[in-house]
Amino acid sequence: MTWVRTSCVLLRSVGLGLLTDPWFARHMRGLPVFRKPAVALDALPRIDFVLASHLHSDHFDPAAVAALAAKGATVVGTVGTAAHVRAHGIGAEVIELSPWQTFSRGALRVVATPALHTGPKPDEIGMWLQVGDFRCYFAGDQRFGPVFRQVGARLPRVDLALLPVGGTLIFGHRTTMDPADAVRAALVLRPRHVLPIHEGGEWLPVPPASWHPGRRGAFLAKLRTTGADVVGLDAAPGVEVEVPPAPPEAS
Repeated sequence: MTWVRTSCVLLRSVGLGLLTDPWFARHMRGLPVFRKPAVALDALPRIDFVLASHLHSDHFDPAAVAALAAKGATVVGTVGTAAHVRAHGIGAEVIELSPWQTFSRGALRVVATPALHTGPKPDEIGMWLQVGDFRCYFAGDQRFGPVFRQVGARLPRVDLALLPVGGTLIFGHRTTMDPADAVRAALVLRPRHVLPIHEGGEWLPVPPASWHPGRRGAFLAKLRTTGADVVGLDAAPGVEVEVPPAPPEAS
């Protein structure tokens, strides 16, 4: 696992390369971006699947997707992704999933889950995925809600959860989990490891239109106070971390 930036994470397991919510642009709706991608697009290993939780510009970078698709990557995303890809002239295979639909190919299995976020359409999805023996839940930048309890009840426990912590506020309306919300999600999901992603401070906020106060350090500190059997990963962008799957008797 290598956190690239925001909700973009590189996952490699059993010979497959996965990239969540690719974003390599140096701007965000005309605002300065303070954190550059920790891994350059052309320095990525082979990417077999791009996992797109939704189509906001900081989660779906058309230029990056085009470059990855040209090298054979398949895009797995929410309903509406195929039309978005075509509109940008990208020649990619696109698999669209509605909540609770499943996609399997080779060693990869993906289950789409509902996700609460914000407009415009199409709606975001979360993704529970399994590659070989390794299981992960990718939460994009959704806000906290009953879906986490549903995922924990319906699907096996994961080895790694990728949880946003930025606490985005749009005119005072919470659209992304903050550190406290992410701890609540972790306590419900009970992943063996959790990586905080999509923290604040990555680009210039414009209060009250947008504000992103959450930080991964705050999440990790709050998680430690719970005493939960969940390991918070203090992994900086660009640092490769090995996350082992659960032993067979714990699966």
